[in-house]
Amino acid sequence: MTMSMSMSMGDDSSSGNVTGLPLSDPRCNSDACDAFKAAHQESQATVSYYHQYDYGHYTTWYYLAAIGVAMFVYFYRLNRNRRAQRVAPVSGKSTVAHKILALFRLVNYRHFKGRVADYFGFPSLGSLTFIAATSLFLLLMTFLVHPYYRGRRGYGSPPLAVRTGLMAQALTPIIVALAGKVNFVTMLTGISHEKLNVFHRWVSYMCLFLSIVHTVPFIVQPLKEGGPAALRKQYYKPGGMEFTGTPPLGILVGIVVLSIPWIRHRFYNVFYRLHVPMYVIYLGLLFWHSDREQDSWVYLYATLAIWLASCLARFFYKWQTFHIFRDWFHGFPARVEELPGGMTKVTVLAPPDFQWKPGQHVWLRLPHLSVLQNHPFTIANLPKIPVPTLMRDSDVQELIFYVRAHHGLTLDLLRSVENHDIAEDKGRPVSVHVDGPYGGIVEDVPALYESLIFVAGGSGISACLPWIQYAAKRVAEGSAATNNIHLVWMVRYPSQIQWITEELEPLVSAHPDLIQVDFFVTDSSASAVSSTDSEKNSEAGNDSSKPGEKSTTTVSPKLGQIHTGRPYLPNLLPSLLTARRSFILGCGPESLRTDLANSASAAQKKVLAGEADIITLHTESFGW
Repeated sequence: MTMSMSMSMGDDSSSGNVTGLPLSDPRCNSDACDAFKAAHQESQATVSYYHQYDYGHYTTWYYLAAIGVAMFVYFYRLNRNRRAQRVAPVSGKSTVAHKILALFRLVNYRHFKGRVADYFGFPSLGSLTFIAATSLFLLLMTFLVHPYYRGRRGYGSPPLAVRTGLMAQALTPIIVALAGKVNFVTMLTGISHEKLNVFHRWVSYMCLFLSIVHTVPFIVQPLKEGGPAALRKQYYKPGGMEFTGTPPLGILVGIVVLSIPWIRHRFYNVFYRLHVPMYVIYLGLLFWHSDREQDSWVYLYATLAIWLASCLARFFYKWQTFHIFRDWFHGFPARVEELPGGMTKVTVLAPPDFQWKPGQHVWLRLPHLSVLQNHPFTIANLPKIPVPTLMRDSDVQELIFYVRAHHGLTLDLLRSVENHDIAEDKGRPVSVHVDGPYGGIVEDVPALYESLIFVAGGSGISACLPWIQYAAKRVAEGSAATNNIHLVWMVRYPSQIQWITEELEPLVSAHPDLIQVDFFVTDSSASAVSSTDSEKNSEAGNDSSKPGEKSTTTVSPKLGQIHTGRPYLPNLLPSLLTARRSFILGCGPESLRTDLANSASAAQKKVLAGEADIITLHTESFGW
């Protein structure tokens, strides 16, 4: 981002008395010439150089106001949790507030589909609307104010260039704040870092746009006044900020291009290794470029403070390897097991005081595979509740992860188990470094909703399983409004259902009237496999197949059914929304989450028609 904001007084005049020369004389090119000085002062009086710095303030106030609105919503949700825990919500006719919320969610949940949306990682329509409103605000401040240029470059920097430079610099602190896994925006609004990441990326696009607009006038005006020679002279002028602005602009272009989703996914290792170092260099170059102009360094100091606070909090509080209350440089012992269908189960043994909430994730670093890489995985189970009078030093918390082998580290993890001589106790012992937990849901889901619907694809079951366990536990305790839990799990092969049978079957057996499960096997060859399962179930007296029907196989009388083929969510979801207050949680590939979000958006019409009170959607990502 170039930020040449100096208020040049013009070039030095040639020798001789130039005081009384007319402005049309080429030698009248500095304040030594009365006509130039008068024109210069008139230009500054019309559009003050110092006033352009206010646009950086306006930009800051805008995103602080947005955070303030999000804080209000956060506190409202916390208060609603407290009310629901005291008095169960009463179902009835949809109120005006319910319908307004449904109308908002009808827009907010909608997602675009297609190649362009995938390439650029378009968020929901609601998020895009906010991004568009922010972009419009910045565009109006950029182009609505005239003039863009001064009469001469010598009268000062072009107003368009100055204000866009300050606006871009004012975005720097919020860009860094939205990027951190530990950040003040999450603390104030309850929005998890992975949800904020999309705004981090799009605000960075805005910053690049403003930086380019900031740069163009410094090229155009010298070219118009004196051609390439004048541009070269201005660029290499001692103390000229055009020269110092070029390196940060180049680095910013590199950062943004590498962060475009389809490029980031294709060259993730390059992005992962370069993103933070490039930004640190970029920030340092901005100090050099801004040269203490007015309050330009305030934004940079704020950025530095936000980044350092985030790093320190993550390093000494979230990252268990350097946690202030733990032994440093020590990972947690873990066991790695191979499961059917290219899945790896990782069981980490953490200290008894390590706690987490349903749906939270951690970042795992596996030194035996890679010292530098770490990846996010959702914790697929609930923590033990510590009882101080019964705690022993030998007590541990088990964190269970289901890791699907794709490529890179996850594939190396599976191969490390395949190539290991498995002992009788099954599994390979390793050391794991844990960073977290992060994420989670603000709402007290079991207390607020009558029906919970979980839609998972593949290893996305990791996000759903702890919520099912937690809701069933709350129902057993009598502290939940939930009376129905429905799991829809899509896997490629029937054998993959074995991943969680051990955890899921006891739950279903203990709550047969509460929990319903449907498995969908999506592989085209699954019918042949399902028929084998049918034979096994026939031997047990459970054959439910009928000629002419789509293959449906009962897994067990208690667990659920297997259906072949991928479910069409726009048709499936409405049949599951039978309660007045429903909560939908989805985790899986991008295509699944997009279809689920669009189905949940369409389902808001039930609220608008008075057939339901509230339908809430929450989705989890495999990565961000």
